[in-house]
Amino acid sequence: MKSIILVFLLLFGACAKQEPASSKPIVLTNIAPYAYFLNKIGGDTIVAKPLIPSGANPHLFEPTLRDVEPLKSAKVWLRIGEPFEDKIINIIEQHNPTLLMIDLSEGIDLIREGCAHCDHAEDRHIWLSPKEGKKQAIAIKEALVKAFPENGTLYEENLLKFLSELDSLDAEITEMLEPLSGQAIVVSHPAFGYFCRDYGLKQLSVEQEGKDPLPQHISELLQTIEQNKISAIFAEPQYSNKGAELIAEKLHLQLYMVDPYSGDYPTTLRNIAKQIANKQ
Repeated sequence: MKSIILVFLLLFGACAKQEPASSKPIVLTNIAPYAYFLNKIGGDTIVAKPLIPSGANPHLFEPTLRDVEPLKSAKVWLRIGEPFEDKIINIIEQHNPTLLMIDLSEGIDLIREGCAHCDHAEDRHIWLSPKEGKKQAIAIKEALVKAFPENGTLYEENLLKFLSELDSLDAEITEMLEPLSGQAIVVSHPAFGYFCRDYGLKQLSVEQEGKDPLPQHISELLQTIEQNKISAIFAEPQYSNKGAELIAEKLHLQLYMVDPYSGDYPTTLRNIAKQIANKQ
């Protein structure tokens, strides 16, 4: 009997310590950078939740039942066209047919090469550009106003502040990288197409068609890097960096680890610019 009472007390104590469920509506996005956008615009009126776990490869992400559980109670889902999205549409239609789904890639001048993982070979790393980020911020605001019209004035005010922050970030990066216009950067995975387009840079990817590079490609890259006097390579924790590590070792280059899916959006872009400006 004492054992039963002890177990009961332990269970009761554990339950008592659990946080009550939030009454705020859930707004889902695929990755953490958009949670940053949501928090800037939605403030404390919503709960922003990324679907893809930190450190996972979004292009190869295979959602489990646990991963898609939040979709059943969410009010809004911000999409960008990743392959896994189509696999869970049936679940949404069955369990949450009123879910408002917004594709943030609509209205963006998509780069249609450089990302073999992406649907129709379109580069979906559209957040890695403050200029394109402004368009997406406006789309997010419109989605929130549609879903929660009672907070429309707040969303409009927050959007204007956020757009101003993006303008300042863009101006800061432009000043850092303007002297390097026309130069190339080497990346393990081609995620920086929009960043490079914004600031007049050329992206050279070690990865080819979503796979580690062949010896011939490595040889060509080595020659290009030496000709262009490139002194740094950018690697990403979500992808294979074997080719980038090999090149860095052969040419004694600095290998920088950059996480384009970090939730600290301005710091990520600012650090990328600083590393390029200091090491080119």
